[in-house]
Amino acid sequence: MSQFISLLKTILNVNFGISALRYRFTKEKSRLWEPVLIGLSIILGGGSVISLYTWFLQGVYKGGQILNSPELVLILALLACQLMVFIFGIFYVISAFYFSNDMDILVPLPLKPYHILASKFLIIVINEYLVTWPMLLPAIIIYGIGMRPGIAYWFKSFFILLFAPGIPLVVVSTFVLILMRVVSIRKSKDLMVVIGSLLGLLLGLTVNYFVQKVPEDNPQQFIQDLIVSRADVIQSIGQRFPPSLWATYGLARQGSEGWMYFTLYCLISLVLFVFLLWLGNLIFYRGLLAEQEVTRRRKRLSTEKINTEVEKASTPVKALFWKEWKLFLRTPVYAMNGLAGMIMVPFLMLMPFIAQEGKIKALLMQARQPNFLMWTTLSGAGLVLFTSSINIVACTSISREGQTFWISKVIPVPAKQQVTAKLLHSMAISCLGILVTTTVLGIVLRLSLLRLFIIFTLCLLGNLLLNALNLLIDLLRPKLEWNDPQEAVKQNLNGLFSILFTFAALAVFAVLTVLLVKAGISEWIIYAVLGLVMGLLTIPSTAALYALAETQYKKIEV
Repeated sequence: MSQFISLLKTILNVNFGISALRYRFTKEKSRLWEPVLIGLSIILGGGSVISLYTWFLQGVYKGGQILNSPELVLILALLACQLMVFIFGIFYVISAFYFSNDMDILVPLPLKPYHILASKFLIIVINEYLVTWPMLLPAIIIYGIGMRPGIAYWFKSFFILLFAPGIPLVVVSTFVLILMRVVSIRKSKDLMVVIGSLLGLLLGLTVNYFVQKVPEDNPQQFIQDLIVSRADVIQSIGQRFPPSLWATYGLARQGSEGWMYFTLYCLISLVLFVFLLWLGNLIFYRGLLAEQEVTRRRKRLSTEKINTEVEKASTPVKALFWKEWKLFLRTPVYAMNGLAGMIMVPFLMLMPFIAQEGKIKALLMQARQPNFLMWTTLSGAGLVLFTSSINIVACTSISREGQTFWISKVIPVPAKQQVTAKLLHSMAISCLGILVTTTVLGIVLRLSLLRLFIIFTLCLLGNLLLNALNLLIDLLRPKLEWNDPQEAVKQNLNGLFSILFTFAALAVFAVLTVLLVKAGISEWIIYAVLGLVMGLLTIPSTAALYALAETQYKKIEV
C-alpha cells in the first residue's frame, strides 16, 4: 500500500506540476503574476459558459416542476456528464495507460500492474473533476435550493460528485484493456487523437446551432417547453443507463429508499473499480508490452535511387521549413490545434446565417450597399486577421521540439536561419487561414476581387507582425519539458500571451481606423496607412527576434 501511495503522490506531482509551482511561489516571486493571470482567464472564460449552462438548467428545473418531476434537472446533468466522460474518456485512458512517456520508467520498477493502473486511473478521475463538477454542481444547487430536501441531500451530493466519473471511466478502461490486448492500435494512435478532436468540434457545432435556435424574446419559456415535450425521452435514456437514475433517486428520494439507491450507486462504483484492477493485473502488462514490439521492413534501393537522393541539395532554411511541416503534420494534436480554429471558425460563423436566415438577409443587403463597402472591407479584414492569427503555431514553435531541442543547438545552422524557417512555417499556416476566411467572406458578402485583395494584403502584413511577436514570446520562454505533446500546446502559457497580443493589435488597428475616418481621410488612403503601420511595426519586431535568436539558442538548456 505504501508503494501505491508513493507512486500516486509522484504522478500527482508530475501531472499538476506541484513542485514547480511551489518553487515558483517561494523562489521565483517575480513570476507570481502568471498563475494569477491564468486564474483570471479561467474565471472570465469559464464563468460565462457556466452562467449560460446554469441558465439552461434553471429552465430544465422549471419544466420538470410543471411535470411534477423536478429531479429531471439531476437526471439530465448526470446523463450529460457521464456521457461526456464516456465518449472522451476513451482517448484519455488510451493516452494515459499506453502512450505516456513515463511508462518506460514505471514498468521496470518493482510495482504490481494494478499499482500503475490504479494510479493512472485516479489521475484521470481527478482531471475529469474539472469537467464533471462544473456540470453537476449547478444542477445539485438548483434542485437543493428549490426543493429544500435537508442535510442528507447535501451529504449524499458530496459522494455523488466524487463517484460521478467512476462508472463510465471503469467501463471505458475495461474496454481499452481488452482492446489493447487483442488488437494493436499503436499505429492508429494519431488517427484516434484526430477522431477525438473532431468529436469535440462536432459537439461545439451542435451546441452553437442549438443556441442559435433559441428565440430571443422568451428563451426561458423555450427551454421549459422543450423539456416538457422531451421528458419521456430523458427518462427513457436514463433507464438505459441505470447509474444516472440510481444517483438521481439517491439524491431526490427521501428516507430509506433514497439511501438504498445511494448505497447501490456507491457500491457498484467501488466493485467495478476493484474488478478493473483485477483485470488489469492480469492483462495490462501483456497489452502494453505487445504494443512496444516493432518489426523491421526491408527496403531495397537501386544505385540510381541512391545517387538521386545523394545529389539532392537544399538550403538550410528550406530544409528546416519542411522539417517544421513534417513535425507539425505528423503530430495530430499540433495539426488539430493549429489548423482547426482557422478552418472551423469561418464555418461556425456561417451557422447564424443558417439558423436565422431572415434577419441575416437584411444585414447582408445592408453590408453590400456601396456606401457601406468601406466598413464591410475593414470589418472583414479585422475578422480575417483574427481567425488567421488565433493559432498555436508561432507561439509554440520552439516548445514543440521538447527534449529534442538539443539537435537544434548542435546542427551547423545559425539560429537566425532556424528562426526564419519557423517564421515562414507559421506564415504558411496563417496564409491558409487567410485564404479560407477571405473566400467565405467573398462568397457571403459578394466583394470584388480588388477588395478581397486588399483584405488579403492587410491580413498578410498583420500576421507577419503577430507571428514575429508570438515567435519572440516562445523564444524567450519555451516550454521544453513535457511528457505528452498535448502539454506543449494546451498547457503552455504562451498561447494565452498570443491571444492577448492579437486582441491588443486588433484594438490598436481599430482605434487607428476610427481616427482616420473621423479625420476625413479617403478610403484608399486608409488602407495604405494601415498597411504602412503594420509594415513599420513588423520591422522592429523581426529585428528583435533575430537579435535575440543567437543568444537565446545558446542560453536555453534541455
